[in-house]
Amino acid sequence: MASTGNIHSIDYIIGRAVLARATANKLGLVHDLIISPSKGDLVGLSLRLPDESLRLVDHRDIYSFGQDAVMINSEESAATVKDSPLKALPLAKNNLIGANIVTESGKLLGQIANVYTRLAETLLFIYEVRSSILDKLLGHALFFLASQGRAMSGDFARIVVAEDTSEQADNSLAALEARLFGPSREDPVVTVRSRGY
Repeated sequence: MASTGNIHSIDYIIGRAVLARATANKLGLVHDLIISPSKGDLVGLSLRLPDESLRLVDHRDIYSFGQDAVMINSEESAATVKDSPLKALPLAKNNLIGANIVTESGKLLGQIANVYTRLAETLLFIYEVRSSILDKLLGHALFFLASQGRAMSGDFARIVVAEDTSEQADNSLAALEARLFGPSREDPVVTVRSRGY
């Protein structure tokens, strides 16, 4: 599971326990995240209950993403799939990974190989895009904010992104994080001055 600073693969969250703040009951585990393909922000999450059924939780009902658990407001926050408007949106791991990324002018940039999130006050999502298996072997990829998305096909097979996406992209997750957010707080720069004895 790749990560750098405050940016982690969505697998960092998937599988985490989901607890209801109102009752302290464990409802199940995070099954997947739901991301708006045209805005690149969190819309909700898919929750797998102990009986293997799925529920959907709107982002407004998510209280926090903690180190050990995702806290939602109440047990009622977890709606059945058939009753939730979120069912029409793509799941990050199950639908977005593998989708083709095409610019507004029709240039294929590659396929989404992974989705990352920056865990901060506002969650940001980042796509890792590769154009071939060879790219994976050579370590070549484009990393850019999911907010570059403009539209997604109804079958979740393609996302149209802004024309300047490749110019806004970086070749590594660390480079993207440094450019957008500065040095990682987990790796502080310490300056030691000599005393000149």
